[in-house]
Amino acid sequence: MLHKSKSTNKEHPQMQKIAVLGMGRSGLASLRLALSNHITAYVFDDNTEKVPEEFSNLYAHYSDWPWDELDAVVFSPGIPTYLPQPHPASLLSTKFKVPIISDIELVIRLEPASKWIVITGTNGKSTTTALTAHILSSSKKPVAVGGNLGTSMAELNSPGANGFRVVELSSYQLEITPSLNPNISAILNLSPDHLDRHGSMANYAAAKAEAVRNVKPGGLIILGNGSNLMPLLPARYECQLHLISKDDTPDGIHQNLALSGSHNAENAAVAATICRYVGIKEEQIKTAILSFKGLPHRLELVASCDIAGNQLRIINDSKATNDAAAARALSSFQQIFWCAGGLAKEPSLPNCIKELRQVKHAYLYGNSKIQFQSELSGLIPTTLAENLDDATTKAFAAAKKLILQDGVDSFVLLSPAAASFDTFANFEERGRQFTDLAKKLCQQQPHHVEAL
Repeated sequence: MLHKSKSTNKEHPQMQKIAVLGMGRSGLASLRLALSNHITAYVFDDNTEKVPEEFSNLYAHYSDWPWDELDAVVFSPGIPTYLPQPHPASLLSTKFKVPIISDIELVIRLEPASKWIVITGTNGKSTTTALTAHILSSSKKPVAVGGNLGTSMAELNSPGANGFRVVELSSYQLEITPSLNPNISAILNLSPDHLDRHGSMANYAAAKAEAVRNVKPGGLIILGNGSNLMPLLPARYECQLHLISKDDTPDGIHQNLALSGSHNAENAAVAATICRYVGIKEEQIKTAILSFKGLPHRLELVASCDIAGNQLRIINDSKATNDAAAARALSSFQQIFWCAGGLAKEPSLPNCIKELRQVKHAYLYGNSKIQFQSELSGLIPTTLAENLDDATTKAFAAAKKLILQDGVDSFVLLSPAAASFDTFANFEERGRQFTDLAKKLCQQQPHHVEAL
């Protein structure tokens, strides 16, 4: 079920009164943007401590909002609109026929100038978005980059009519951004995820399809590898269609450790295709790719040390919160000591099981550890750990032992294949804790080398 407004962007009357539900980063940014445009606003958060004192005068329980006067309600992405259980404010919005919108929708309505580049998919969105923006920025193009990447578009200055808004959109954001009318839109891949929020794979796919539903005439739709993406196309479109192939892979990709793995070659192919379309030269693309530092918690080299002439590298891939993402990480390295676990999703590990060739041992923690051990039984050695720190310490000791015995490089890889919410506030907190311990373990070695 998608929450669609009844009109397109061109038909939206000037908004005079809105409400903002959720005072996280996107909610606060939306509120500030609304106020700067002289829009009356009301706010609510289930945790009243999240409402800054400067906005305390705007706080009102959602049941007390003037629903018959509201033009829209801005929902933070984490708040469910209908599944697994709708927030009560969602039910009121339906009753009073007030559209639920995202922070992205608010920006579209209030700041229509500039070109939009939309990137979505199940995995690889953040890296592709960041790399696209990096190439454009390196080529002196005005860029604002954000969305599900971490920075709300509502808190960024407009790049102007000749600039680009490069935005990563989640399925949650797409289903409440009805006026999306991008110049370029890319769907990278599609595999089961967030089914508790969408109810079915069909609903999840429908949300992703919103990214390409209304691309501007003369614009560009890009679909990543995978035959399951073609059904996402609208019945009619007046723009170019490009299907990613190996021929799109830019030069320099294999020289950058931050873009390791075949999946990152695909991500880079999408980014390069976008940039070629807007006129960036191949040499500029290559130079930018070589200078790209990657993103925190996504195949991030966080520590490295020399053990008897061989390298023990520690990789933080905490953002791999599902099976497909973790499988991509497992295919990217050799001699892997794998730390995995957390709050399991469905399906749990079928894709990871296909990529165990280089996994020497798995160290399992969190709520999913028994389930993961059962699924990996007979395939690779596993050890149940008390927590992430215990798993990391054990994995490091085993990787060091392999180096001393066999004289080969090895990797300690955190790629959880599960959500973080059983123990951590989010994947970032999980990644930071892993990184802190990784650095301590490496610093204890006589030939410690700082990560790049």
